[in-house]
Amino acid sequence: METLYQLPGCQVTRVAHGSAASVVLGVRMEGTGARCPSCQTPSTAVHGSYVRRPVDLPTAGRVVQLELRVRRFCCRNPDCSRRTFAERPVRLLAAQARRTRRLATAQCAVAITAGAEAGTRLLKPLAMPTSPDTLLRLIRSR
Repeated sequence: METLYQLPGCQVTRVAHGSAASVVLGVRMEGTGARCPSCQTPSTAVHGSYVRRPVDLPTAGRVVQLELRVRRFCCRNPDCSRRTFAERPVRLLAAQARRTRRLATAQCAVAITAGAEAGTRLLKPLAMPTSPDTLLRLIRSR
């Protein structure tokens, strides 16, 4: 079967309509386990999960909202100070990010070319809305 929407390191589990101008994709990480960031011990013991809702590149003129199911794992190393940890979608998102890396790259390219205020006006009809302050932060982070 052909993959219709490619997300690095993730698998799309469902597609739903959000509002009239958005699409919601249910996404989960590929793989069965993760490594503890403190001691690097692999674990497959799931402790729980939570949902992150970052925004991705638009498709067919619609904003794409991800519902990324992130699993928490138990660290099996008795000497480790960390008892639980979450898997990290590093290929898709930066830590604590609200947008995917590829959306941030596209928005930053527009901001560098057009500037913050004009970039905001240009990105809205392209289904990548953001504020001028966010575009300035993206430029500074590059």
